Amino acid sequence: MCALAMQLSRCRPGAVASRSTRHARRAVVVRAERQEVKVVETVVDAEAPAQLADPVVAASPAIVAPAQSGGNAGLAAGAVAAAVLLFAATRLGGGPAPTLATLEQMSTPLDVALVNGKPTLVEFYANWCEVCRELAPMEYELEKRYQGKVNFVMLNVDNANWAPEAAEFGVRGVPHFVFFDAQGEPVTAAVGRVPREILDGNLQALTRGSELPYTGARGTVSEAPAPGSAPAPRQAAPRDHA
Repeated sequence: MCALAMQLSRCRPGAVASRSTRHARRAVVVRAERQEVKVVETVVDAEAPAQLADPVVAASPAIVAPAQSGGNAGLAAGAVAAAVLLFAATRLGGGPAPTLATLEQMSTPLDVALVNGKPTLVEFYANWCEVCRELAPMEYELEKRYQGKVNFVMLNVDNANWAPEAAEFGVRGVPHFVFFDAQGEPVTAAVGRVPREILDGNLQALTRGSELPYTGARGTVSEAPAPGSAPAPRQAAPRDHA
């Protein structure tokens, strides 16, 4: 990120020191959350396209709402209803389901997102990531819901330009989400296949300036493709060549 700050400073004299200080605080805040959380996870293979550091993990409150009579049935029913609505919105409406390419095109540039006074959700992803592709329609719905209120930033871990950011935030598995407040400071992270309620709950809190209800959430991540295997077909985004 500091390298990014140096590049930006060419257009904004005097910005290097302040951005470097911001980045140092960011690394301290995020890494200070590191605690072990018991989850089911598939760790990215050591031969992954990018060599990345340990994941950002924070102590997490209960992700699922307190148990109530019929609570599990209610959550299951809610998940089914959400899936039906999403299917109706993306398929029955005649348009194709949103993909990672859709999210790439909607992405706000990172340097803009961290200084425009809005909270930000950064997602580190890869086009070979099955979990990333599965979550794309849900993330699209969240982007539409929080349009104009929250920045959504997509950073491809296979793009060497984002290697410093991936290392700074300890990205080892994807998808890896980092939540930033309106001042551009990181608050917490979430890794892997996490429920919509976690992303939505944290985004709501960010827009209100209140404490995030879910921190350090983790789910299953995608494994990197085996060395020499053909990469998944993709649609290039402008920032991939920045």
